[in-house]
Amino acid sequence: MIKDKPNKFIKWLATGISERWILRHFAAIKFIGELEVKNDRSCLMLMNHYSYNDGAILNRICRLLLKKQLRAMVVEAQLKLFPALKYFGCFSVNKKSRKMIESLNYATELLKDPNIMLGIYPQGGLFSIHLNKIHFVSGLEYIFKRSQSTPYQVFFGVTLLDYLESFKPIARVYLMEYNGERQVDKMEEAYNLFYSECKQKHQRFYNAPERVIDIKG
Repeated sequence: MIKDKPNKFIKWLATGISERWILRHFAAIKFIGELEVKNDRSCLMLMNHYSYNDGAILNRICRLLLKKQLRAMVVEAQLKLFPALKYFGCFSVNKKSRKMIESLNYATELLKDPNIMLGIYPQGGLFSIHLNKIHFVSGLEYIFKRSQSTPYQVFFGVTLLDYLESFKPIARVYLMEYNGERQVDKMEEAYNLFYSECKQKHQRFYNAPERVIDIKG
C-alpha cells in the first residue's frame, strides 16, 4: 500500500496551478445540488470515474463545497504512474494484493476524523461515461461493516459532460446526500437511481422530445 503524505505547500500549489491547469480543458464546471455538510462528521464521496480529470473535480468539491481535507483511494497502478498524488492526499489500493485489507482498514480509520472527506470511485477503476449503470466493487462492503459505529455523511456525485453551445465540454457535477442503509447492494441501487435521474436531466437540455429520453430504470 502506498500511503498519502499530505504536504501543505504542494496542496496549495495544486489548487493554484495544477487544478486550474487540468480543468482548463473545460468551458465550465457546474455543481448541481445543495449539500448540508456537518462539521462534526467526516464525509464519504462516491463518484463515477471516467477520466483523470476526476481527481481535480473531486479536489474542487472538497475544497469549495465540503471544506474538508481531501483523502482519496486510488488504484495502485494509477498512483504509481502519478506518484505526486500522494502529496495531495491519495493512497493506493490493489485488488489483486493481500495488502488490499490494509488499504480498506486505513480508509475506515480516516472516516473517524470529522475533518476528512474520503473520496472513493465505487467502480474501482476507469470506465466509459456512456455506461447506463454504475457498479460497486465488493471492497466497499468491508468499509461499511467496519465503520458501522462511525458517524459520517455519504454523498453521491455524478459527472456528465456536454459541449452543446461551447467549443469545450461543460462538466455538470450532480450532487446529493445518501441517507439509506450502508450496504453495497442498497447503495448501488440508490446511486444508479440518482445516476439515471441525472442523465435524464442532462438529456432534456435544449428541450429534447420526451420520446428520446432514457426510460427511468
